[in-house]
Order: sequence, then structure tokens, then C-alpha cells
Amino acid sequence: MHPVVAMITGKDIVKIAALAGGAYVLKSIIGRFLEYDLNNKTVLIAGGSRGLGLVMAREFAREGSRLVLCARDEEELQEARADVEEFSAEVMTVSCDITNRQAVNEMIAVVNNRFGSVDVLVNNAGIIQVGPLEVMTMEDFENAMQSHFWGPLNTIMAVLPSMRQNKSGRIVNISSIGGKVSVPHLVPYSASKFALVGLSKGLRAELL
Repeated sequence: MHPVVAMITGKDIVKIAALAGGAYVLKSIIGRFLEYDLNNKTVLIAGGSRGLGLVMAREFAREGSRLVLCARDEEELQEARADVEEFSAEVMTVSCDITNRQAVNEMIAVVNNRFGSVDVLVNNAGIIQVGPLEVMTMEDFENAMQSHFWGPLNTIMAVLPSMRQNKSGRIVNISSIGGKVSVPHLVPYSASKFALVGLSKGLRAELL
């Protein structure tokens, strides 16, 4: 068994949004990508305080996982913690900007000190800028790349040493249809998601 990188795209997210009770669909997606026992595994979700990240946290909790929820907003993190603890899960929250490499390394050190290592990493944090190219700035492109490429790369490189040592692990990068087809008025977003898709495919081939 070796670390494995998986990618969840916009199609999967659409399935979730299209159904009432989408948690069932999400559970099947998680099972399809992870395909191993999640009980007593430590799961780190970057962008885990709300939205899709919080829905995934609930599903991992139902599977018996320990949760580490990472986001920038401390108040949202505490609300998410209270939510997930209702599923009898052990939950740790860390306020961290994953675009800051040093902050990520410090977060992983704290997590490893408490739980031993991260078994599953889910890169879900992201932003979106909407508008025609003439109103997009270089900062918009930089922010998109920081959130969707450099941030995930920071967390991946921080957890890889322990996953390699354990010869086991799962890395899930939340991408988008925007990483497959570049969409007008979403150019910074699409460009950064293309980068994430390329990173995911290359890492998956090497880590297998």
C-alpha cells in the first residue's frame, strides 16, 4: 500500500448538489476514492469549516475518523467543530492559511504530535473570481494560484514524509470542471484548477 492521490471534480460535486440527501452520494464518492477503512484514521480537511468541506467532515466522522479541520476563520472553525462533534468524532481545529508554507509545516507538526500522522489529506480550500479578463488583475491570478496550486502543494509536501514512511495514505484534491474546460469570465480560477489537475495526475503516477 502506498500514498494515493485522487481528484474530485465538478461532476462529483454536481451529483452532490443535485440530490436532496446528497450526503449519501458523497459517502459513495469518498468510498470510491479512498477504498480503505477510515475507522481510527486521522483526516485533515483544508477548507473544512463550511460548505463541501464540512459535509465531508460529517461523513468522515460517521466512518469513525479523527478530524482535523483547517481554515482561516476561527469562529467558523469552532462552529464546525461543534457540528462534527455531534457525530461522536474527535475533532481538532487549526486556524491556518495554507498558502503560507511555514504555517502549514507548523500545523502538520502539531497534528503529528497529537495524532501521530495524517492518514488522509483533503485539499478543499479555494476561492473564485468572476468577471471578464479586462477587470481581472495580476493579483487575481496570483491569489487563485496560491489557493488552488501552492496551498495544496504546501499541505501535500508536509504530509508526504509520514505517508511514505507508513507506506500508506490518501490525498484528495478537490478540483472542478474548470480544471478540465477553461470557462470565460473564470480565467484565473480555471488556470489555477488546471494547475491542480496537472499536479494531481503527476503525483498520482509517481506515488503509486
